[in-house]
Amino acid sequence: MNLRFALFALLVGTASACGDTEPANAEPKAETKPAAKKAEAKKAEAKKPEEKKPEAKPAAAVSADGVLKADAEGVVRLEATDTMQYNAKRIEVEGTKVKIELKHVGKMDKKMMGHNVVILKPGTDAMKWSAKAISAAATDYIPADDPDMIAHSKLVGGGESDTIEFDVPGPGEYPFVCSFPGHSGMMKGVLVVK
Repeated sequence: MNLRFALFALLVGTASACGDTEPANAEPKAETKPAAKKAEAKKAEAKKPEEKKPEAKPAAAVSADGVLKADAEGVVRLEATDTMQYNAKRIEVEGTKVKIELKHVGKMDKKMMGHNVVILKPGTDAMKWSAKAISAAATDYIPADDPDMIAHSKLVGGGESDTIEFDVPGPGEYPFVCSFPGHSGMMKGVLVVK
């Protein structure tokens, strides 16, 4: 009997030294549970349906030579910055129906760095027209019933945008300008209608 007891004690001692004292059907130790939870979380994450991100508007299509054209949606996406710049000095469109989205990509408030876009009739002197617009502060520098103006956006500040749709009389070159005081020297260009 003593021999059996000695062998049994020897086997139990060896098993204990190897760390295999738990039965095969026992739950894993607490230290392995977090790893199992992480694995389960990864599996659950993989099974989640993909969240749809909001579709970004098509980027402004400014060519290498600085010409801005309508995107696939037929919108001319004109951008203005805190450094008194449009992203293009020339806009080209096909046909007499025009849609322009003006976006102020800067951060400054419109009281300090407001921008708009004003489309003028062919042959209009944009600088002279802008000098006249300065006196129209009450209407965001847009003179009322001006015969030289075809269309204009509202005055926008940093992060804001405005979209205008208008018809032009026909093919030609239409000056455009920002009428905020002091901006027209740098923020001007031509809308070419083909």
